This record gives sequence, structure tokens and C-alpha cells, in this order.
Amino acid sequence: MRRPRLALLVLCAAALLAPPSAIAADCPLDFSWPNYNQIASVCSDENGHSKCCRYINAVLAVSSAMYANTTGTLGVPTQYSDACIGNFSDTLVAKGILPTAASFCGLGIKIQVSYQCVGMTTIVEMLQSPNFGDVTRSCAITLSDDVTCKRCLNSGLSYLRHLVGEEDNITLNTCRDAAFVAFMSQGNISTVDTASCFFTVQELSALQVNISGPSPAGLPSPNISPSPLTVQVPVVPPKHHRSYKVVLFPAIGALVTGLAVVLMIVLILLIRRKSKELEKMEGNAWSFSCVKKGQQGNSTIFGRFSYNEMKKATKNFSTVLGGENGTEFKGHLNDGSVVVIRRLESSPKQSQREFCKEMEFIGRLHHRHLVGLKGFCLTRFERFQVYEYMENGSLQDHLHSPGKHLLPWKNRIRIAIDVANALEYLHFYCDPPLCHGDVRPSNVLLDKNYLAKLAGCGLVHCPRAGETSGSCTPVNKVQASPGYVDPEYVVTQELTPKSDVYSYGVLLLELVTGKPVLQDDSRSLVEWSRDLIGTDYRLHELVDPAVADAFDLDELQVVADVIHWCTHRDGAARPSMKQVLRILYERLDPLSGRFARAVEGEEGYYYSGGVVKGKAVGGGEFSGEAARSTSCLPSSSSTTRSHCSRSLLLEQRDSPDQTESPARGHGTFLV
Repeated sequence: MRRPRLALLVLCAAALLAPPSAIAADCPLDFSWPNYNQIASVCSDENGHSKCCRYINAVLAVSSAMYANTTGTLGVPTQYSDACIGNFSDTLVAKGILPTAASFCGLGIKIQVSYQCVGMTTIVEMLQSPNFGDVTRSCAITLSDDVTCKRCLNSGLSYLRHLVGEEDNITLNTCRDAAFVAFMSQGNISTVDTASCFFTVQELSALQVNISGPSPAGLPSPNISPSPLTVQVPVVPPKHHRSYKVVLFPAIGALVTGLAVVLMIVLILLIRRKSKELEKMEGNAWSFSCVKKGQQGNSTIFGRFSYNEMKKATKNFSTVLGGENGTEFKGHLNDGSVVVIRRLESSPKQSQREFCKEMEFIGRLHHRHLVGLKGFCLTRFERFQVYEYMENGSLQDHLHSPGKHLLPWKNRIRIAIDVANALEYLHFYCDPPLCHGDVRPSNVLLDKNYLAKLAGCGLVHCPRAGETSGSCTPVNKVQASPGYVDPEYVVTQELTPKSDVYSYGVLLLELVTGKPVLQDDSRSLVEWSRDLIGTDYRLHELVDPAVADAFDLDELQVVADVIHWCTHRDGAARPSMKQVLRILYERLDPLSGRFARAVEGEEGYYYSGGVVKGKAVGGGEFSGEAARSTSCLPSSSSTTRSHCSRSLLLEQRDSPDQTESPARGHGTFLV
């Protein structure tokens, strides 16, 4: 029994006393080839830890590639990992490299010798992985200069990002080493040069190591079978085929030149074809007379623009402003003026001749409170109107938009008077008289000084005073908006000046209240206001809360009377716009009010305490000498007709028997 125990003790002692190389005899890697003097020099530098780790990583990767060339595996088997790590650590210490180098580089943790990358353990699997062929093509050349090295590294990094994704740095480092091993297995490539590029190291080897050549330290040369990927993605050796290039480059140049000439010819033909189409679109061959470009004279002071001018002014129709009855663009004309260009929807029922005459007719309308039409553009397929640009947008924006700008009470009164001026001009001073047909806040535009102008005319010819026929002839399509529509128009489908008066009353109510015309409870704004207008003590509830602290009660009473009168259900009981404007000027406009009171003393007309006396156009009597004299109210019209023949006498209502009036304290209107 003593002899076996003694033999066991002897074996244990031999194992403890054996040198490190004997313990690690099973490690298959060869560490005799590196330039350890270079590695020791780098690792001794306190600021060169990162570079030291790259040298250590490169040595293990090259040794693993030499081993993998004989086995076909990525690195050494797992059971040999500890032995190889221990063997390499001892070798580093023996060669004069600091013992701490292995620890701060993470030898065995971050730098490994068993390269299992996302489940791949063999070279064949790595070579057949997606996009590895890109690495082969980019790196299968001499990597001695920076350009080729960077191209190779970028290709490898892209491959690893697609393969690994957002994994940790250890996985990314292991897969990088595995890719190096797989790439080097294809042969015909300098191992040291490739390692120098992959790991950014220099003078790595004391010997000239090449995997395809004889192994160092007298090891037998491995028998390398060709990689599967070498067949799938062949590597073209860097040979210069000068005869091939001499033929190829001139052929490519001739082909490119020929294609450029063909494209140029096609482009010229397309331009000529497009020019002919534009000429047809411009209607140069029209057989009927129309407003010519830039024409000015007694009948028109606006011009006809070309399609190219519209396109240039709107920067190829990119400056969109919006629009309800067509898309609107902000434009800059050649003379520097800023305009609004409205693209209209072409109506199949309206010919080009009719549209041209309609624009010529609208161009004759000139009033300070009408948005001016500067011109139009008529093509075969599209139609445009050019209007003056209004800097402060529409009244709708100021009353109901989320980021609305507060309109003071005085501005609202001024806007009401401006719109009344425009409607009076259309009803009384146009030849023939016109109805607007769509009075609402979105058609009231404000310039930079908040001067209000009426836009979007429906343009309906209305009967002259004294004509028996009550029918109206539309010049343009009437698009009455819900809430602003005259109740009588809904029944008769006939638009009259009293229809505009009703819409104006709703607009005036909207100016006072700041509320939308249609309420949430399906009631109209007019119905909601009737109870408040009928009682003096609740009249203040009409006012928009935004200006509740700044309104004038006397002005509110006058405006409420006008609203009640204009929105009467019976059209015959409503006033004319001349009557409305007369009251607004007298009671709300201080300057014009003084002028009106001066005229009252001469003509016997007065509006005091709510009583109006005088003679109407149709009959009745005025006190004083009103029947023998006429005068003009202050007017903002720019036409001759709208400046003169404005009688201070209020027109008689359509029904001579009418006795109903919105009788309230400060606003009783009697004729």
C-alpha cells in the first residue's frame, strides 16, 4: 500500500514543479513568431494601453487564423481556451511585457481565442453568411496604403453591423476576429499586412508569416482546401490588362456621348412641342375680340396675363394661400406689385367668350371698398383672376381663427361702414345694378390699415328702380352661405338687393358678438339674438367678451337697431343699403355725422331720438325744402357715378303700407 501512495505523491509534486509551458502543452497555437520587442516597447508606454491591447489582439488573431487553416474552425476549441490564454500570458511575461498588460486588455474576457460569432463556429459558416462577399471583394488586394485599408475596414464594419446589430462590444470584437480568421483562410493574401490593417499595428512579426506558406518554427505546411466562398465570389488578382482598358474606355466614352446627343435631341423636340401647346393654351388664335394683354382705356384699366406670367409670379404655383372657390396663390408681378392669383375651376357651361366678357365687366367695377381686379389669364384648360393683395387677410380670420388678432370696437364699426359703402355702390351706382349674393366675413378682406374691402362678388344683375320684373340675371355663380341666406331667397330662388341687406345684417351681428353664424344648438345667430335685442337691459350681452370693456353703449343701440331692421323676415320691411349707410354715417361716424347734421339744417332731415322725416323716392313728403334740393353723402367711391346724385332723402320701402319697425329707445326708423 505504501508504494502506490508514494507514486501518487511523486506525480503531484512533479505537476506542481513543472514549468508553465509543460502545463499548457495542449494549446495548439504557435506564439513564437511575433515581434515581442515591438510589443514590449508599446506596452511600456503609459499612454499606449489601447495600442498595446491591439497588438495582443492581433497576435492571438493571427495565431488562431494559422490554426484554423488546418481545422476549419473559428479559433481553438473551448476546452483549449484556458490553456492558450495561460500559455500566452506566460509568454508575454517571459518576453519582458508587463504582467498587467493581460489584465487591463481583458485577455480571456474581451480578447478571446474561441471565436463563436452569433452561433457560427466554422469558417464555412462565416464565409457563407450574408454580405461577407463584400468584405472579400474589398479586402482581397494589397492593403499597404491608407485608401485600400480604409475601404476594407469600412466594408468589414458594415458587415459586422448587419450581422451583430446593437450587441455589446465583446460580441462585436469576437465577431471581428472571427471574420479576420475566415477571410485569411482563403489564402493568396499577406497575413501580417492584413492584420496590420485590421488592428492598426506595425512591425507585428519578427518573421514573414503567411498562412498559405510554410508554418513557422518548422511546423508542417497545412493542406488548405479552397473556401466555398472563393468559388462563389472569385477574387480578381490585381493584374493590369492594358489591352482590355484600351478598348473598353473609348467604347464607354463613345456610348455616353451618343446617349447625350440623343437626349439633347429629345429634349429640344419636347420643348418645341410644349411651346406649341402653350401657344394654343394662350388662345392666340381666338376668333373673337377680347381684352388684349396690357390693354388700358375707357372700358378697362386691367390687363390679360399669360400663363407663363402666372407661373413665374407664383414660383410655379408654390405660394399657396388657400381659397374656397378655387386655389389662391400669392404672386409678385413684373412691376413689383404683390397680388393674389386665384385659379378658378373651369365651368363647361361657360365658354371662353363668356368668361372674357365677364372679366371685362368686373374690371369696370372700381370702388375704394371693393377688392380690385387687376386682370385675368385665360387658357384652354385653366382660368385665373388677379386681385390686389390684402395684407391683413379676411374678417373671418380675425373673428374665428384660433390665433385671431383682436379687433377693437372702433375697427368693427369702421368695417361695418366700409362694407355698407361697397354694397350701396353695387346696388345704386353700377350700370346695371348688381347684387353681391355672398356677403360673409370670409369675403371681407382687410388691407394693411384695416380698411375693409368686399370680395367674391356673385355679381347678379338686379332690376332698376321702377322695373316691374323682379328677376335677377346672374353674371357669376351665386354661392350663398348657410346662415347668411335670405329666407325669401330659399323660397323664391330670386336674389334681390334686400337679400344682400339680410346678409349684411347677419355680418353686422357677427361683428358685434364675435360668434359664428351657426350655433351649437342648431339655432342661427339671428334667432339667438332676437331676445337680447328686444330688451334694453340685456343688450350688452350681445357684445363680444373680447371687447366687452371697450364698447360704446349708444353705438351698440344703433347697431342693434340696424341688425334688427336688416334681418327682418319680410324682405319688403328691410331698409335699402342707402338707408343703412345714412344711419351709420350719421350716428357712428363722427366726421361724417357733423356733415350730415349740417345738411339736416338746410333740408329739414333729421334723425334725433330715432325719428326720420323726409320724402322717399316713390312718394310722400319731406318738411322744409328737401323736395327741391339734393346733395351727396361722403363717399369712398372712385367712380364719377358714385360721387354724385346721392340724395339725402331716404328711399321709401318697397311696401307703402309697411308700418312695422324695430321700435326701440334710440332706434325708431319711420318713413
